[in-house]
Amino acid sequence: MAGTMSSIAIKGRAESSRPWPTPWAWLLLPGSIFLVVLFVVPLTGLLLLAFGMPSWTLANFSRVADTPVYLTVMRNTLEISVTVTAIAFVLSYPIAYALTTGGVALRTFLLIGIVLPYFTSTLARTFAWIVLLGRNGVVNQFLLELGWVSQPVPMLYNRFGVILGMTHIVMPMMILPMYTVMSSIDPKLLRAARANGASPLAAFLTIFLPLSLPGLIAGVLLVFIYCLGFYITPALMGGLSDVMITMAISSQILEQLNWNFGAALSVVLLGAVLTILWIGSRFFPIEQLLGFSDGKLASTVARRQMGAKMLMRIGSAANALDRWLPSMGGRSVPILASFLAVLLLLPVLIVAYLSFSASSYFVFPLPGYSLRNYEAFFFDTLWVRATFTSMRIALMAVGMATALGAMLAFGLSRGAMPGRGAMVALLLSPIIMPTVVVAIATYFLLARLGLQGTEFGLALGHAVHAIPYVVVIVVANLRDLNPSYERAARSLGAGPLATFRTIVAPLVMPALIVASFFAFLASFDDVVYVLFLGIGKITTLPMRMWEGIRQDISPTIAAVATLQMLIATIVILVGTLLRRQKNT
Repeated sequence: MAGTMSSIAIKGRAESSRPWPTPWAWLLLPGSIFLVVLFVVPLTGLLLLAFGMPSWTLANFSRVADTPVYLTVMRNTLEISVTVTAIAFVLSYPIAYALTTGGVALRTFLLIGIVLPYFTSTLARTFAWIVLLGRNGVVNQFLLELGWVSQPVPMLYNRFGVILGMTHIVMPMMILPMYTVMSSIDPKLLRAARANGASPLAAFLTIFLPLSLPGLIAGVLLVFIYCLGFYITPALMGGLSDVMITMAISSQILEQLNWNFGAALSVVLLGAVLTILWIGSRFFPIEQLLGFSDGKLASTVARRQMGAKMLMRIGSAANALDRWLPSMGGRSVPILASFLAVLLLLPVLIVAYLSFSASSYFVFPLPGYSLRNYEAFFFDTLWVRATFTSMRIALMAVGMATALGAMLAFGLSRGAMPGRGAMVALLLSPIIMPTVVVAIATYFLLARLGLQGTEFGLALGHAVHAIPYVVVIVVANLRDLNPSYERAARSLGAGPLATFRTIVAPLVMPALIVASFFAFLASFDDVVYVLFLGIGKITTLPMRMWEGIRQDISPTIAAVATLQMLIATIVILVGTLLRRQKNT
């Protein structure tokens, strides 16, 4: 994503001297209007509501600052976000390193361990941890069987459970930016360091680690921002003493109907995220992910920060230390990374295993195998109705996101216009801003239009969230498109329209199909938008799961979560097959 958007930014600077938009740039207009109306305007309205418009006041913000319970909520949010980010960083770095330096078999296994959980819905993964950590969950049953404990250990509805569940969910988000930067590091630099007498540890600390800092810092920033706006996992796995700001916002909007104060809390969260993004854009490579630089500047800054003298001292100390460390023949990092990848996969695999239980409640190991949970899903009217509702909404969202996203991608890739950087920032903002804040802001707009609680209104919200995924995927495809094909067609007498229809459209079609699948998945798995825009009138499949998990953890939910994981797996396989087809 970073490379794709960076190329857009570079091209944009090169062509920004043109005074008027080129014909391709006009394709940006429909999608831009859509995002301004359904993203920028709602956030502006949220800001005005927080200030008590039309009678301007700071009373809501004063209440946030003066009420001890909200200061505690802020402290909880900060403590949990910092802890989760730190643990995710420590656990993710070895995986990203092994993914970059390992062999084909290890890389394939690690990619499965990262990608499958990443595309499995947050709700399904949170449900997996509830099943594992509950009083009668798999972990407690295992500990009791081994005799290590005499009574179940409380691991759920407390901070331990929240941090564990959130860390598992954000680790793929930490790994992917790290891997993107690490994979661009030239291995010849490490070999040169070793040839000059550096130990493996010294070569890593003085060469690889400084060069990987941009991806490291970008991953930390993105995960920390995501944790600040995390809602599903803290709401389902946390206790009363672990309330985060998103839960307080939800309570004010949905339960106490205090929209002004809920809007003020949302603005506080939004301000925190924007502040972190601004700081990151000043010193760290977050702007690389947003498309404002080509990445070389960030790498240079990172290297300068470390300093040549400091690196020399670190290298000398590492050479001395390396003599005392036990050697595992270079297998320690691959072993650790493989173990962590197994831990990433384990929760979703255990839930899939439990979904075939013959028991009416969760028992580990299974007393017998049965399809009763799947039968309960397919023959339950409420589950089936919720599934069809999810599919209708997702298809509407896919139609809007794919059409508008494709036009935006062509406009960005082939058009030239002033203010391209601002356009890129606008396109990526819906997936960077906290989902809770965007959903609440959209709700206030839809309420004025009479579209709250309607499937079309919900599809509009999902389309806003899905458009960035479509743009990123299609832009990546257009960037890799060989221009000689089009030049050959034009030299043979084909006009622009014929060239587009016979050359460009067939080559871009696989990317559009994959982008549509991703947009479908983003809508089909959503809970937060349904919670705020559905206002109890719409029950989608994830919403039915959400209600089921909060009321009674039924084994039927394990079957539903497994089916969601199956859909995610199909999306991954289809994307892989289409990419291979394109390459051949």
